[in-house]
Amino acid sequence: MSNLYVLAFEGFLALLLVIAILYCIRLDGKLKALRNGNTRMLEAARELQNSAMHAENAVTALRRSADAAGRELQNKIDEARAMANAPLVREAPREVMIDGPRDRDNVRQPVDFTLRRRSVL
Repeated sequence: MSNLYVLAFEGFLALLLVIAILYCIRLDGKLKALRNGNTRMLEAARELQNSAMHAENAVTALRRSADAAGRELQNKIDEARAMANAPLVREAPREVMIDGPRDRDNVRQPVDFTLRRRSVL
């Protein structure tokens, strides 16, 4: 009878050992998945960092381009202002000059072409 108890006890221990082995196999699979997920997470973080650096460089290039365009536009505005302020020379029809004085409503008034800068950011 004591052999029967020993055999039952050893069977119970063998069952517990099989359960522990299965649990370890399952745990190993989850740890591998976690390591793979961690590796993918690090790759995604590196990719995000590279994208952020590219975006920062693009914003810097856009600011430079906007400043250059603003300077060019200001130069064109200054040229237009100079042309607008220049005296207007027109040849009046002969009848107008002979018949009466020149009409003063044809004199152009100065136009304000000031470039007002607005911050985008």
